[in-house]
Amino acid sequence: MIDHPVVKGFWEATTGSWQYVFHDPETMQGAIVDPVWDYDARAGATHEHQIDRLLAYIAETGIEIVRILDTHPHADHFSAAARLQERLGAPTGIGERVLEVQKLW
Repeated sequence: MIDHPVVKGFWEATTGSWQYVFHDPETMQGAIVDPVWDYDARAGATHEHQIDRLLAYIAETGIEIVRILDTHPHADHFSAAARLQERLGAPTGIGERVLEVQKLW
């Protein structure tokens, strides 16, 4: 019996952000934490390189994603949570106090 989750970190160099995928090795259910949407400021364009990296890992390992979480509002990158929700069907979540933070912005 394994009593701890498997956690895999993914570094996104442009924003200096970490993304994580973790799962229970017994049930193979897991979550994505703080997913990053690639943004090229010079071109004013978005790309899905980080999304593709996460999805490839999830497919390779056979994880069933049951949640996509943002731990906090991100000023340094766009969250890819909504796009991953479209692709995976898992619900998204963020702390309830994020609305207070958004009012400040």
